[in-house]
Amino acid sequence: MSLKKQRGVAGVTFMGLLPVLIIIMVFSMQMTQRHMAHTKIIEAAEVASLALIASPKEKDEQNQEYAQKIVDQYVTDNKGKVEVAVFNRRCEYRDGCVQRSGELAPFTDFVVSAKTSHDSWISYESMGLTKEFDVAGSSISRKFLPQPLDIYFILDMSGSMMGTWGRSGKTQYDVVVETINRIVEDLREFKTDKKSRVAIVGYHHTSVQKVGSKRTAFDYAFYRTPGETVKKMFSPPQVSSYDYSTEIKTFEDIPLTDDYDAFLAQLNGANYYASKYGLTESWQGIIGAAQMADKATDLNPEQVFILLSDGADGDFQRHFLVNNRYDTVTFSNYLNRLVKLGLCENLKERISQKRNVFQSKNASDTASKTKVTMGVIGVNYAVKKEDGIGDCFGHDNIYHARQGSDVYKYILNLINEETGRLKD
Repeated sequence: MSLKKQRGVAGVTFMGLLPVLIIIMVFSMQMTQRHMAHTKIIEAAEVASLALIASPKEKDEQNQEYAQKIVDQYVTDNKGKVEVAVFNRRCEYRDGCVQRSGELAPFTDFVVSAKTSHDSWISYESMGLTKEFDVAGSSISRKFLPQPLDIYFILDMSGSMMGTWGRSGKTQYDVVVETINRIVEDLREFKTDKKSRVAIVGYHHTSVQKVGSKRTAFDYAFYRTPGETVKKMFSPPQVSSYDYSTEIKTFEDIPLTDDYDAFLAQLNGANYYASKYGLTESWQGIIGAAQMADKATDLNPEQVFILLSDGADGDFQRHFLVNNRYDTVTFSNYLNRLVKLGLCENLKERISQKRNVFQSKNASDTASKTKVTMGVIGVNYAVKKEDGIGDCFGHDNIYHARQGSDVYKYILNLINEETGRLKD
């Protein structure tokens, strides 16, 4: 076929396909416009739902107005008014909603849906490409509700806590106590079905508890081997050989309570302070907190253990009377040895198996099971992960408070819920 004839055939073919190409172009342009409009309305709904979940208003009308303003700012090429609808729902243990949802905690959802009308860039009625079109989109944002907590403050009461911190001239102990006061005041504001509870488990080289009308020093680790200490971690402690010294009994455990006024009165009392002669054995506090939680009744669904210390543990040393002679047993890295033998795993497993006040009786329901959270805050001290603290409390739950305000911030990190997230 000659070149001239080929050109003729190509021209005829092109002219035959031209209407099809034009239709495809028109169709593509309108589909592109619709896709862009749909993407924009979904984005606007997502932003509005996240804004509402982070800062909900008191009334439904106010939530509606707030969402409307946000969507109007995002969508500017629409025809007429943007139709916005807002729906809020709460899901809690008491109505079985949490158990049915499969989530691990109560939550609230904000659902924002929006609909807009637009003029088409190009229309062709006979092909269904109308002069106007509507698009709609919706988004769900979810925020977990504050849960009633049982918080065990495992507080270092050794002599080094009496050292000053920063320019204020306050001791590290004073800063920690002031922070606990702030946290308790925050707990008063938590809107939960049941009040959160707080406890103090103080420690140095002993634990100190009130027995009758007097304070008694106890030792949770008066055993010859780390294995025996772990094996008997839920057994009653022995009276410490240091119990004779009143100078180490400057505090006592404050049992779990929701009487915040009584708790603070005792913590802030003139007869409650760190001991200048106290050494550091964090396992005394960890085991003490484990036993306190194990004995507790009417547990809240969240059990939170927070260790606050300004320094590393000293060596383990005990003197055992054998055949009228004292046999001295010494271990370095004692906490690390305990952790490797299961100290913290035993704590988590045992406490998480205890039934809480909201827990379902359905054995297959894992959503409402008691949850254990552990964290450690180094008070003006960088905690070494290799000493057993990381493996015990979780490497992601170790915080270094370089200044007093950090202590408050990190405790909130451990007990507060997230601001909100888009639901998948």
